[in-house]
Amino acid sequence: MSQQLYLLRHAEAEPWSPLGNDFSRSLSSAGAHHAQLVSNWAFGALPSPDTILCSPAKRTRQTLAPLLSLWPRLLAYTDYVDSMYGASLNMLQTLAEDAFSYSERLLMVGHNPGMMYMLANVLSPDLTTEIKGMETGTLAVIELPNQFKRQSRTGKLLHLTRYNDLLID
Repeated sequence: MSQQLYLLRHAEAEPWSPLGNDFSRSLSSAGAHHAQLVSNWAFGALPSPDTILCSPAKRTRQTLAPLLSLWPRLLAYTDYVDSMYGASLNMLQTLAEDAFSYSERLLMVGHNPGMMYMLANVLSPDLTTEIKGMETGTLAVIELPNQFKRQSRTGKLLHLTRYNDLLID
């Protein structure tokens, strides 16, 4: 039984300030526009996820919001997980293992470097050399030929959708 993992790094946020609170940073206007574009693309191109795990940081919730407006029934399958904010690879793997025990398609919305580490960890090694990074607002769709397992590195990259991929000439 194959499963699919959708990894979405939050869209561009307002600049960090030493006087501010990183957790509460909002998306920039460009980031909000990008979140809408990636949501529109995902809604038209992908089957909906069964489960969504999202960092509770403001910028991740704002990145997810346009997608939830297109798929409102997913609100019931969305969890805002405190441990996803600043999560290690090990924590993200633990969360994915648990979610894949009852889901076929999982969307995780979070931050770098965790999202990039997760992407690199699920893809087959020959694919990771092609990926140079996971910019803000990037959505990766990975097919896992077997059930999700830590360190299996058997994932096939179906889509890597970045901001420039969504721009219409």
